[in-house]
Amino acid sequence: MHTRMHCGAVLLVLILLFVTALASACGGNGDAKEEGLTGTPLERARKILGAEPTGVAAKVVDRGTMVVANDAYYPPQSSLDETSRELVGFDVDVAKRVGKILGLEVSFKNPELETVPSGLNQRRFDVSIGSMAVTPEHDKVADFTRPYYYAPAQVIVKADGPQISGVGDLDGARVGVGVATIYADYLKKSSQAVVKTYRTEADAFPDLLSGDLDYVLTARQTGQQAILTGGALEFSGAPLFYEGLGVAVAEGESDWAKLLDYAVATMHKDGSLSELSRTWYDGLDLTVAD
Repeated sequence: MHTRMHCGAVLLVLILLFVTALASACGGNGDAKEEGLTGTPLERARKILGAEPTGVAAKVVDRGTMVVANDAYYPPQSSLDETSRELVGFDVDVAKRVGKILGLEVSFKNPELETVPSGLNQRRFDVSIGSMAVTPEHDKVADFTRPYYYAPAQVIVKADGPQISGVGDLDGARVGVGVATIYADYLKKSSQAVVKTYRTEADAFPDLLSGDLDYVLTARQTGQQAILTGGALEFSGAPLFYEGLGVAVAEGESDWAKLLDYAVATMHKDGSLSELSRTWYDGLDLTVAD
């Protein structure tokens, strides 16, 4: 009797070990294969959508490559590596991870920021993974996934400059912002600041250092990058607000938006977005709003 019970216990342990190993193989960290997405881009799209993809989604999966718009002069989100001359950055790595989940190759285009919505709707590229804010204004000209990360709107000042306590302290001040950004819209609606626009906020920092600007309003991570790379700059006050940043597609392309939203959701679930954020933003996890 004792021998039988012992053998039965051993058998039970072996069965449990097998089931655990099988569950680990099927669950895991949310990699595309572990989520059940294998095969061609078309096969993956069918599984996500439960139907044949239409519109841009159909064209992209048939081509096997998605053409991604972002900015080549917007570190650490995306910029040209001086040695390799290849695009690097948080948005670049996010795009590559999205491509891996959907089984797609990735190529990049670098249009002017203000032309991205029209470029999407004219099908000059398939998607913008370029830190575009999900705002009512942008929602009129593009469709979005859920936010893949959040940007604290931070005022930057020269080192030892004035510390603000709120947006009202910017009234009458010369403030640099990127053109066609949520920061420009926010200042125009919420302050009496003298707003000066630049191609990107990074282009405004030299004028801030020279005294031609009093402040720059940008994403905290963009300001942090400028500070870390040797600029005599610092944060002024607490973030004014938080903006959600989404993957953008042409209006009405619901199938394509669903595929991309699935990829973003997978990256939130498996922790890869948090990992990329910490890598590119000096340990900060910006994938959740504080």
